[in-house]
Amino acid sequence: MKPTQRALLYAAMLGLLLVVFSLYLQPDFLRDVADQVWACF
Repeated sequence: MKPTQRALLYAAMLGLLLVVFSLYLQPDFLRDVADQVWACF
């Protein structure tokens, strides 16, 4: 894998982790996800 491809891959993974972390900082989002998961059962 070329160094530029590896850097882009790392940047994409870091961006995804930051998005997920920012969603976990919103309690309303977590409650909505829990309600949707619970509705499946």
